[in-house]
Amino acid sequence: MKGIYHPAMTASGRIYNEVAMTLPAPESSVKHASFGPFRLYPAQRVLLEDGRPLKLGSRAFDILAALAERAGTPVSKGDLIARAWPDTIVEEANLRVHVAALRKALRETPERRYIDSVAGHGYALVADVRWHAPVGDVHRADEGALAQSLAALAQQHRLVTLTGTGGVGKSTLAQALARRLAPQCRTWCIDLAETADPQAALAAAMALPAGTDPVSPLLAHVRERPVLLVLDNCDRAVTAAAALAERLLRAVPGLCIVATCREALRAAGERVQRVAPLDCPPPGTVPIPAAAALAYPAVALFAARATALHGAFTLTDADAPAVAELCRRLDGVPLAIDLAAGRLDLFPPRDLLARIDERLQILKGGRRTAPPRHRSLRASLEWSIETLAPAERSVLSRVAVFAGPFTLARAVRVATCAAIADHAVEDALATLAAKSLLAHHCADGTPAFLLYDSVRTYALSLLPPQDAAFARFAADCTALAAGPEGDPRHLADVRSALAWGFGPHGDAQAAAALLAASIPMWWEAGELEELRGWLATATGRGTGGSGPELQPELQPTSQLESKPTLQPALHTALGTVSVYLEGTGAGRAAYARGFALAEAAGDTGRLADAFSGLVLEHVLAGDYPAAVALAHRFQDGIRHAGSRTAQLVHDRFAALALHLSGEQALAAPLARAVQNGTVPAVCTRRRTALHTDENVAASAVLARSRWLLGHPDEALRVARNGVLRARTLGADAPLCQVLAFAMFPVAWWCGDRLAARAALVELEDAARRFPHWESLARQYRHGIVEDAPGGWLARAPATGPHRETLATLNPRYLDEGLLLRADQGDARWCAAELRRLQGERLLAGGGPAARDAAERLFRAALLLARNQGALAWELRAATSLARLWHGRGAASGAEALLELVMARFGAGRHTADLLAATRLLAQWRRRKKTGAASMDAAPAQAATPAVLPLTA
Repeated sequence: MKGIYHPAMTASGRIYNEVAMTLPAPESSVKHASFGPFRLYPAQRVLLEDGRPLKLGSRAFDILAALAERAGTPVSKGDLIARAWPDTIVEEANLRVHVAALRKALRETPERRYIDSVAGHGYALVADVRWHAPVGDVHRADEGALAQSLAALAQQHRLVTLTGTGGVGKSTLAQALARRLAPQCRTWCIDLAETADPQAALAAAMALPAGTDPVSPLLAHVRERPVLLVLDNCDRAVTAAAALAERLLRAVPGLCIVATCREALRAAGERVQRVAPLDCPPPGTVPIPAAAALAYPAVALFAARATALHGAFTLTDADAPAVAELCRRLDGVPLAIDLAAGRLDLFPPRDLLARIDERLQILKGGRRTAPPRHRSLRASLEWSIETLAPAERSVLSRVAVFAGPFTLARAVRVATCAAIADHAVEDALATLAAKSLLAHHCADGTPAFLLYDSVRTYALSLLPPQDAAFARFAADCTALAAGPEGDPRHLADVRSALAWGFGPHGDAQAAAALLAASIPMWWEAGELEELRGWLATATGRGTGGSGPELQPELQPTSQLESKPTLQPALHTALGTVSVYLEGTGAGRAAYARGFALAEAAGDTGRLADAFSGLVLEHVLAGDYPAAVALAHRFQDGIRHAGSRTAQLVHDRFAALALHLSGEQALAAPLARAVQNGTVPAVCTRRRTALHTDENVAASAVLARSRWLLGHPDEALRVARNGVLRARTLGADAPLCQVLAFAMFPVAWWCGDRLAARAALVELEDAARRFPHWESLARQYRHGIVEDAPGGWLARAPATGPHRETLATLNPRYLDEGLLLRADQGDARWCAAELRRLQGERLLAGGGPAARDAAERLFRAALLLARNQGALAWELRAATSLARLWHGRGAASGAEALLELVMARFGAGRHTADLLAATRLLAQWRRRKKTGAASMDAAPAQAATPAVLPLTA
């Protein structure tokens, strides 16, 4: 069957009779691909699921686009790598990581697969992908073709009703049809907006005497040529209009009726065509340029109306994002867009968007010739809602609290009250949907409703601020956030409930409970700035960063702190998000407050969360003794609690503090114990304050400790296993931690540059939501891998484990501050290596005095490394010292020292430091055989030194 083309229709346009029937939908206004519930917009780099944008990494998006372009056929791994990493050499493991992330984003299940692996080749997108080419916008659409398509439908169905929300263009369509058919048909357009008697209105339009039955005159006209009646705006006389249409169609063969109404007439033989709003640009993180925005009918309409009303209007790239968002917020409804364009005489696009919540006040001033209901947005909405029964109006105002899609069950929970029973709510929702005040929405196969934004704004203004529906809504959101359906797609509702709860008529306690329950949702969505604002409000800290310094001994002062079980969690979360957004020190006050409150309340779980954040603040500041002391204090606090989870948190952070304090022999067994205690994934579903995984974090510490203890092969294996587990968890925070803190540095220390670079590529992709890790990734890229000149060194952390790690990877990071820390015993885990690097720097300066000073530093480094059991640093110190001795002519002592240290390595002979030492010994032995003189330095003047003892 040939369908209607109308620019206001989207791919969701449908025709309904007794049941829903689908017309072939028009193509989208921009080129895109569709498969399952997804739409892929390559040019805009947007992936939508059921109309909502999905967060997808840039490389994962490139992979998906490449697969979609060749859907159904395998794409080689090489082609995919070239597409996603055009200027970088990476391993296939990186491709596997991003394909796994892509599968997760597409919500693949064993029953619903989109991407198949093709053995020995690559991957293929096996979904039914359809590409849609762009078509002209609403103002270039051929009105004749539009009317012809509608006429073809009318020829097959004598009664066609155009339905849709107010202002969507139903009357425009019907009038276009009448103009199109005027040469062939006798047409009458009857506006029923202000009448309760459609028959009288028809008689008046036909110039018949009052009270005349129009059947006989219509029969007379039909004998000459076909007759088309347009019954426009049937909303207030829908029953009478349906009765009239049925009677006329029975009595007048050859008559065709096109009706417009916000609901179906439900008359015999009726065919319903729903008119959907105009297509709008999908939301995206990249600002849309004007040319791309104008490809969407909603933006094109705005630009055309602005030009018509205000003269030479040109949509610029600077204004395009605001206009695109404005059209989205106005639901793509032509009337609302028309009114908004008319306000450009008062507000530029960005100011108009900023005031969109005032749309009921500012969107007015429509055409003088328009009906009163089309002269302002408020009048249009009032005209629609005045037709509702009191119960329907009450239910509409209550479900307006939902900012996103909502199910029938949720609507019943919120809207039911003493005066309106469950079944009455269900009936009212069915009526509201039939009247186009609610849109049907389907996500993951679950039927739901969605309010148009403008309808929601108006309906919500009808709800008294003290109505109990707000409290029921907040409770429903809390239960949803705390349950298995705590999906970040529900954040719009959470945001709405929080705004009510913390507002003048709300319940701050209920809002705090909701905020605490929804914290994982905010993290998963990456909305950290907004989360920090809500947490600052909930903790009484204001909105300016982490707030003033609070001492742990202070008593609660916030109005919300009467409920201590919530406050530790909220303060801890505030500390965490502050650290991620601002870096070291930003969360210390909030963590300290959370720790004190949890300790006073005896809340072991909250105490563990606050402890994990506070100890990490000590660590990041380089205060390792304070971290160890806090671990002892926390251990005392949980000694009799019997909490296995709290003990695991303690052990993990104690292992970290001990590792950085140079106690590798204590740190490694503790980290391994945490690993062994968290093997099943179910054991680590709970996150610590820094939103990582105990097992993954323990892997990072264990990998570093084992490398220092002289087990490089095992260290690399542990780091890789940590990365694999983090990938399995599907969370970026633990992945960033193990890549940045263990995988990259351990691989670089081992000399495995390929593995280090692959880890860095993965880290750069995963760290985009976390400024803390993103900054470190940039240091690794510019300061280590590229060793590039520039200002990267000035942007490095001033102190702490990251600065110390960077110095062990590139001596250019070694400064007076680090050397002072090493001398004072603060940077104990790497103090031996820092002293060695200082000695090498002195040697590079030349001169006998420098050699003597360097030898003292090498000896000190060697002894410190031996005392700590840090065999890796000992080997480096021994190599530097042996090279110095050999250059002075003490060949036998140099060889003996190096052989002694190397003999203590059981594995890892292929790693960089051992290979370098092996080559050095071989070189010396060849020289000894050939009698060649040493080329390391001038002949020694001193006797051969004795080999240093193994203990200090």
